[in-house]
Amino acid sequence: MEFNQSLKLKEQWGNKPCDHPKVEKVYYAGAFVLNYSCILCGTDFTVAEKLELEQMRKKQGQQTSQVH
Repeated sequence: MEFNQSLKLKEQWGNKPCDHPKVEKVYYAGAFVLNYSCILCGTDFTVAEKLELEQMRKKQGQQTSQVH
């Protein structure tokens, strides 16, 4: 996702909650800027934050599957 697209998403989304279903690499002028952005709300994530988000989802998935 281009950096400017991420900014537009943030403006359009506002302060609504988002569960960040998918994050993509952010590029500026074709170069990866070492950040990720949610495809729905435009929230930025560092590489470490992206990994934490993925680990949290994995844990939640394991907890959900144990309940069923």
